[in-house]
Amino acid sequence: MPRPAATEAEIKAVKDQIIEEAIGLIHEGGFQKFSMRNLGARLGIAAKTIYNYFTDKDELYLALLSRGFLQLESQMREAATEALQKEKAGETGQSSSAPLRELQAMAGAYVRFGLENPGYYNVLFSLDLPRFADYHGTKHESLAEKQNDDALRVAHLAEDCISRLNISGPVNAILQQYRLMRLWSTLHGIVSLYNSRVTMEVGDFRPMIPGLVDDAVKQVLNSDP
Repeated sequence: MPRPAATEAEIKAVKDQIIEEAIGLIHEGGFQKFSMRNLGARLGIAAKTIYNYFTDKDELYLALLSRGFLQLESQMREAATEALQKEKAGETGQSSSAPLRELQAMAGAYVRFGLENPGYYNVLFSLDLPRFADYHGTKHESLAEKQNDDALRVAHLAEDCISRLNISGPVNAILQQYRLMRLWSTLHGIVSLYNSRVTMEVGDFRPMIPGLVDDAVKQVLNSDP
């Protein structure tokens, strides 16, 4: 009797497992040392089995990036929605503008993602790995373009929220981008410093992180290039 075809859920589960192991390999050795053979050995399967799900390591890598950015965007959206619901229910004990509460929640979600998934975060944001421009003129250009669009969803989500903040004075695209980059660079610094463990020499600053995140968001209200 022929084996029944795998369901979409089963295929997704296998792909997720492949991606999780790929994250570890890329984080440990970079993209150049990453291979389907090494990945197969890590998974305990033949490399040719992986090709049933991804045509080559570049397709797998781009899928890995898209998945990570979409997960991050989803968590940021969920955090913003939850923060607004709590404020409407009077659970926060605070009164602030909706965009500010959203931005604080999204910033917190961004940092949590980085702290809870240090390897994945480094692959997405920190390591010197192939990016969208590196795929121009290759067979994966359209796939890389989709991946880049998925990545930009995170930035656009935060930028839209920043644009709705009640900040006095004229606002233009350059100023919006400056405020986004100021916030992003601060949050990235928090994640990178904590994950590197270098700050353990002077003490564990994890209890301070919520306050640092809120301060970073509030600084956006008073930042100009």
